[in-house]
Amino acid sequence: MIQQKALNFNSKLGGSKEFQASSGWLEKFKNHHGIRQLSIVGEKLSSDIEAVNNFIAELQDLIVKEILTTDQIYNCDETGLYWRALLTKTLAAENEVVSLGRKKMKDRVMILGNANGPHRVNLTLMEKSKKLPYF
Repeated sequence: MIQQKALNFNSKLGGSKEFQASSGWLEKFKNHHGIRQLSIVGEKLSSDIEAVNNFIAELQDLIVKEILTTDQIYNCDETGLYWRALLTKTLAAENEVVSLGRKKMKDRVMILGNANGPHRVNLTLMEKSKKLPYF
């Protein structure tokens, strides 16, 4: 894209007809102006480690108190499908250390299972509503 824009500017500004905006020209341009490629980092981790440790302790106490078996303990988790993901690299000035990402567009899948695994439930898919219901 930068090479194409350089060709357009060259043409509009009456530049040399021999100018080609080659890959070599682009590398020299980036070096001269301190532009480099950075990886775009994802969202910041939002886990509260102390809260996780407290939850684990409380869950273990509850299991003992209620005499629960692994058949009775379920876990539900959400994961994303990144089939429409954004780019992971960008060009940045040499003084930029990191390029912050955006929240990725993703479709979500919720997974539920019991602790020892034998309880099987048919897969159920739900789709986002285009219009929120009114109550």
